Amino acid sequence: MRFPKIAAAVSAALLSAFAPQYATAEDLILSIGPRGYGGVVPDAVASFQEANPDISVEWLKISDVPSESRKLYVTSFTAKAPTPDVMTVDVIWPGEFAKRGWIAPLSEHFEADELQNFNSALLEAATLGDEFYGVPLFVGGTLFFYRKDLLDKYDLPVPATWEDVIASAKVVLEGENDPDLVGFTSMWAKIEGLFMNWLSFVYGNGGTFFDENGDVAVNSPEAIHAMQTMVDILYEHKIANEGILNMRPDDARTLFQQGRAVFMMVQDFVHAPLSADDSPVDGKFDFRRIPTFAGHEDAPTTAMGGFLIAMNANSENKEAAVKLIKHLTSYDRQLWAATEASKSPGRVDVVSDEGMQKVPVLARFGEAFAKGVVRPSALTGNAYPKVSDVMQIEITNALHQRKTAEEAMNDAAEQINLILGK
Repeated sequence: MRFPKIAAAVSAALLSAFAPQYATAEDLILSIGPRGYGGVVPDAVASFQEANPDISVEWLKISDVPSESRKLYVTSFTAKAPTPDVMTVDVIWPGEFAKRGWIAPLSEHFEADELQNFNSALLEAATLGDEFYGVPLFVGGTLFFYRKDLLDKYDLPVPATWEDVIASAKVVLEGENDPDLVGFTSMWAKIEGLFMNWLSFVYGNGGTFFDENGDVAVNSPEAIHAMQTMVDILYEHKIANEGILNMRPDDARTLFQQGRAVFMMVQDFVHAPLSADDSPVDGKFDFRRIPTFAGHEDAPTTAMGGFLIAMNANSENKEAAVKLIKHLTSYDRQLWAATEASKSPGRVDVVSDEGMQKVPVLARFGEAFAKGVVRPSALTGNAYPKVSDVMQIEITNALHQRKTAEEAMNDAAEQINLILGK
């Protein structure tokens, strides 16, 4: 049997990636992907070491693919390795990592008034009980894109509610009479993005994933109505076609960029290609935060993504690690990251800084991100992947009309309660 030897070799190779070559009491290993935040790191490390000459920082350039970097972290944490000392973690990881004792609580190092400066949704994703385990570094989220030229053509306002979206899409589709044009597109394939879409609809209708008592609420009247609206967009109102059921973010972006969709709901990263000089819709589109349902105009709807910065629970240099975390998430560093490297700040106070006029689109992103919704990863912990999979399956069942919206949500609630032992 060669497999055990191969597995051992792979594990050893993974662990060696996190092993510092010349560790001293004040050496830190910082783990960040070279693309995700890489453009910020050299200047940030240089400024940190200038202010802290007794602490050295080695930048470990891990994969920017979340599934790959997560495997490295899990291998290192399972082995109780003391490095990396500081690392970026995806918004859906802190719940699991904290419950397993892999990352350290940071609450004692931050005053309450300091935390008010950070994106509250991302902080929620890193909070278990009275402790939080990650500080927002940079953020992203879903946005609602629209063809402003078509809305102007038919003298329609930018829709703020789903009721408005449906009505306006029908007006444009009827007026254009173009069989290649759809009223709405998004990422409704059976992927994580579908669950994010559902959360935006549900929270925008006054619903939640867990209720105030901590009980699963995916089958509340608000959640069922939101799910039914997604179904009706396809089959009753017909502002989307069944192609949406196979679409991922870039598929939706391509359709919209080709001028074949009036409205689109997808992540903020699509803004760059949409606004490129050679884009057919450059100058013809705009965006706002995800609409709500009528009567819930103040509800949060932006399904959040992004990364936080956390500390290894087994780090041998925790005091120095906290200093580095505070430096990377400081006002000046996050403003620099926004204006010089186009990274949406994890701090909400940075968004209103005059310097953000240099990157006005990020300032507008920040306004949308302030009304954020996060996936229920903090409370579900290591059960989150199973919970997400159940939701993707049952949302898909409703969208394909294999089940009614109510049946799908009731089945989802029952399965999640079993997973969580409720």
